[in-house]
Amino acid sequence: MRLTLALPMFLIYVAIVGVGMHFHELWLDESQHFLIGRDSDSLSALYWNMRYDGHPRLWNFMIFFVTHFISSGYIGMQVLHLIIVAGAAWLFLRYAPFTLLVKVLVLSGYYFLFEYSVLSRNYAPGILLLFGVCVLLREPRRHLLWIGLLLFVMCNVHLFFAFAAMGVFFYLGIEYRKEWLGWRFLLFTLLFVAGFVLAAIQTRTPPEENFHHAYPREWLSGTNLSFAAFGVIRGWLPMPQVGELMSGHFWNTYWMNDRHINGVFCFILFVFFLVFPGMLLKRDRKAMVFYFVSLFWIFAFFIVTQQTANRYFGMVFIYFLAALWMTGGLPELSRGMKTCLYGIFMIQTGLGLVALQQDISRPFSSSKDAVDFLKEKGLDKKTIILDGYNGGPMISAYLGRKLYCTTTRSEGSYVIWKTSYWPRPRPTIAQEMAGSPYLQSLDNYIIVSTGKLDTGMIGAGGKRFRVTSLASFTNSILRENFFIYQSSRQ
Repeated sequence: MRLTLALPMFLIYVAIVGVGMHFHELWLDESQHFLIGRDSDSLSALYWNMRYDGHPRLWNFMIFFVTHFISSGYIGMQVLHLIIVAGAAWLFLRYAPFTLLVKVLVLSGYYFLFEYSVLSRNYAPGILLLFGVCVLLREPRRHLLWIGLLLFVMCNVHLFFAFAAMGVFFYLGIEYRKEWLGWRFLLFTLLFVAGFVLAAIQTRTPPEENFHHAYPREWLSGTNLSFAAFGVIRGWLPMPQVGELMSGHFWNTYWMNDRHINGVFCFILFVFFLVFPGMLLKRDRKAMVFYFVSLFWIFAFFIVTQQTANRYFGMVFIYFLAALWMTGGLPELSRGMKTCLYGIFMIQTGLGLVALQQDISRPFSSSKDAVDFLKEKGLDKKTIILDGYNGGPMISAYLGRKLYCTTTRSEGSYVIWKTSYWPRPRPTIAQEMAGSPYLQSLDNYIIVSTGKLDTGMIGAGGKRFRVTSLASFTNSILRENFFIYQSSRQ
């Protein structure tokens, strides 16, 4: 695309995403990675602090640099993310071999207008690197080692981009099928393998006390296979539950589920979303290999983990978009195929606009409103106790300091995914106070809770405390609600 056309579109897109980020409230995962970067004293400490998170560390290393040398506030992370998103958008607008209409629809679609742009996570860096690979693949023999270097970095951004790197490796394996023993391809292979092995090492988590542990005996069950099939479908059609959309709780809800679609229709849709991209990619065998190799790995991920989120499912579409870029653009399509493809683009565009509007008009998480209340009332300088481990990162990010948590009975900011830190059922505030000499020693403190607490007189350790409700914040898109109380020794 000509610079004179790409530049204004780029500026409009960055401005829209910037506005969305300005109004967006951080949620658990965003706060978690920000705080690990902010509150780790060194890169080695950061590496250790992420042992339960199951992610490569590069994004957190970047946040570490920003929070230690530029700005310790969460806005620094958002600015970094916006720069990365802008880079990916620029490569797409300037170099992707698509029509103006396709570029507008893609960038205004759900994934690029909201999920991978407004939300500051480690997906946008991977997309930027993957798009960089697509640009260099126009002349793969000239840029082979640069591509290898990008694959090495991609693997260390997110496991899903290690899957994409595997697809690119097979793509170039076909390109160099008669030169596998040549020094340039061997060096390229070494870069990819080193990156993939490092990603595998970093994503391993301790087997004991692991909140996210997956059990092998369940992997190939009919339920897991059905879930993985729905994952592929949702990647193309991220349609939320209608009722949740109308009530403002659209995020990570799915109309495409077994309550609306029976097993036979699910299988038909799944086959369609295997065959349809294959037909669009069939003119370039290498691009088709890239797509289906990447898809195989993420399908296996769906089967094994059963983790539900639009950011996971959306990678199916990102892989397809990159594969289509590798073919040189859209082929001549029949009327039916063109209707299907543009219909999918239009659905994603509609969902992207709705998601952005919802996030601007309503709090994504209630955490910022809760902290604003504390600051407005002058309570932020008092001793603040957190009840509800999963609410700690957001409150800590907005307060700018660590908090004492009743669950861990210690001060902290980010969460550690140990099973013992997530008790079920959750203890009452009376039980927490009775088991904590520290809480019993305090005369007056503020409690920020993710759930409603019993108010009135509470006995603990031979002492009596009055718990009084101060405020509640329950209007968030995520239903990440917060309740503020005051506890006073009587």
